Amino acid sequence: MHNRNRLLSSSCLLGILLTTACEAPSTPAPSAPPAEPPVIEAPTAGSPASNAPASDAPAVGDVGQSGSALTVSNCRVLTTAGTSASTNDGNVPANTQDDSLVTRWSGLGKGAWLTLDLGTSQSLAGAAIAWHLGDTRQNHFTLATSEDGTTFTQAHAADSALTASAQTYRFSPRRARYLRVTVNGNTLNDWASIAEARTCGEDTSAPPPTVPTADSGPALPRQPYLQSVGTSSALVAFRTGVSCTPFVRFGEGSDISRTATATAAGWQHAVKLTGLLPGRTYSYVVEACGSVTGARRFQTATGPETTRVHFTAMGDFGTGGSLQTKVLQLLGQPSRAGEFLLTLGDNAYSSGTDAEFQSNMFKPMAALLRQVPLFPSPGNHEYVTNNGQPYLDNFYLPANNPSKSERYYSFDWGPVHFVSLDSNCRSFTLTDCTTALQKTWLAQDLAATSRPWKIVFFHHPPWSSGEHLSSTAMRRDYGPLFEQYGVDLVLTGHDHNYERTKPMKGDAVAPAGTRGIPYLVVGSGGASLRAFPGSQPSWSAFRDNVNMGYLDVVVDGGTLTTKFITSSGTVRDSLTLTKTLPATVSQPSEASAMSMDAPPGPMYDPKWQPEFLRDPKPVPPADTLESVADAPEPAHTVVLEQQ
Repeated sequence: MHNRNRLLSSSCLLGILLTTACEAPSTPAPSAPPAEPPVIEAPTAGSPASNAPASDAPAVGDVGQSGSALTVSNCRVLTTAGTSASTNDGNVPANTQDDSLVTRWSGLGKGAWLTLDLGTSQSLAGAAIAWHLGDTRQNHFTLATSEDGTTFTQAHAADSALTASAQTYRFSPRRARYLRVTVNGNTLNDWASIAEARTCGEDTSAPPPTVPTADSGPALPRQPYLQSVGTSSALVAFRTGVSCTPFVRFGEGSDISRTATATAAGWQHAVKLTGLLPGRTYSYVVEACGSVTGARRFQTATGPETTRVHFTAMGDFGTGGSLQTKVLQLLGQPSRAGEFLLTLGDNAYSSGTDAEFQSNMFKPMAALLRQVPLFPSPGNHEYVTNNGQPYLDNFYLPANNPSKSERYYSFDWGPVHFVSLDSNCRSFTLTDCTTALQKTWLAQDLAATSRPWKIVFFHHPPWSSGEHLSSTAMRRDYGPLFEQYGVDLVLTGHDHNYERTKPMKGDAVAPAGTRGIPYLVVGSGGASLRAFPGSQPSWSAFRDNVNMGYLDVVVDGGTLTTKFITSSGTVRDSLTLTKTLPATVSQPSEASAMSMDAPPGPMYDPKWQPEFLRDPKPVPPADTLESVADAPEPAHTVVLEQQ
């Protein structure tokens, strides 16, 4: 930057370090900074500091250090025509343009901002910032651009590195006249304080932002996992070891030039990515509290015009043990994982505690869940702890029912409408999930969808010859609705085996020439398998209690195919359903509540480390029959079907 730019001298560093950590004003400050101070026109970068207004005089702690100048790298510096700020304490925004690292702009309060006006619209590609006391505290900040100075679009978010030197932050080039730096406090206090700031123009010779391929920095206590992925948005959830305001860099293909920032500082986060396109592959990188995750990819949901979808499903898997590992080794292969995963309950043995979710689900499934969106349903083991509250705290699911409950929900993906029910609601006193509420919503939801295929999944099986037998309560309450509204397939768990029924209608096999619904039990994802209590009933088409495995499902036009794939990679059972699809693609009805918005999740005080990080308790794997045992089913709710 001109021939006056040079490296910060050691005497300058000493002067900065001697400056008080709190922001002492250079002149007596008013009792409260003005809410909207007038715009202060700044000299252009490189002009003599003596031409600045009198209020730009060095602060008391900076006297004698006026020789310190700014040096930037990887930035084609654009000339600043003027500056403004949300507030100042006497250290005015024009100080950020005087080429001196010992003057500064500063203002109190999270959300304080500094705006650089270039005078005309230009191609912007980044900013170079030298933070006051930058070697002793990290600043939490965002960069945003604007054409008119009123509407700003976020371009970048980060925490500054611990250095007194200028740092360059690059983003994808865009046309804009204004660059705004918004500071959300720092690691020591709530002051915003910038010594120098410059806008960087597009430089075709500069390398694009590097896409990290491996994790770096402190390991995240919980790796990212994908939630509520729809056609235009997705949530990236994770936990951090320290409290901060993280962000996610993302973009289509291998691009990661877009940025989404967490809404608040804390330890548990779900960052929403918006502006996505249906059926596209996106890369993302999490940057949080000094941790950077290697780039991973996922696919957004496809729209109604898409006729094919491939997904997987399994239940009774959350053991953290050796049997689960065998299934995951196969399911984790990219060619097998599918576009998303459905879970059929019992996600975390034995009691659904937060520690068990961490040890028995998120840890062993970390690699898979970083790339494959997860749509779970709750099992009876989740309800052992506080009526399933840890389940609700750990997932971010579409709350698209009148109760705004994550216990049951629906979503669309390509040609299929999916419904996740909570089969535990019939046994617990809950305000947000009762049998009556769920049945009313289910009827409305199934009636509203225009997708040609309908699949419902939950935990307790209406048809089963396994240890728990058939749940007549679930069959009585929901079977008629499944039949009335044309459900094609029902997926369940609970019994630790695999079983497929013949097409069922009412309380029997559907008569020849009539439509029936196959019911599949896929409780073989990781928990110890159990013996069948009796011989195979006539309505049971296939059953297996020897092999662990998962269900692979492909819908392609008018054909739906399921395959039960064992942990050794063999196909033990398959099912094919066919139907005639309409000649034209119908658009979704406006009555269908297909919002993918999820509640924000639990909020932990950012100043106090939560118990799950402060005192993590070791959880042994649930690898025995005793560790995955269930309470007996009430006798009136189950029945051993006649042969």
